[in-house]
Amino acid sequence: MLHLYENGVEILRKKLNEKKLESYWENYNLIIWKKDSGGFSNTKGVYRNNNWGIAHEFSVTSKGTWELPLKYVRYFK
Repeated sequence: MLHLYENGVEILRKKLNEKKLESYWENYNLIIWKKDSGGFSNTKGVYRNNNWGIAHEFSVTSKGTWELPLKYVRYFK
């Protein structure tokens, strides 16, 4: 798991928005959204910017960090 504080999450958001992924805040939850037509029938599907996509939601932990899968490490390079 990748443990990030708020500054690390902001850096990740900037890097993700440069790529094909979109990220945004919903209260204290980090949402990472990727355009995918399969989002129409998926339980994690979200309609955003006139397109369907899959949204992955990451909540803040009791330690004040966000735990993300290791696949997002590549966006820090």
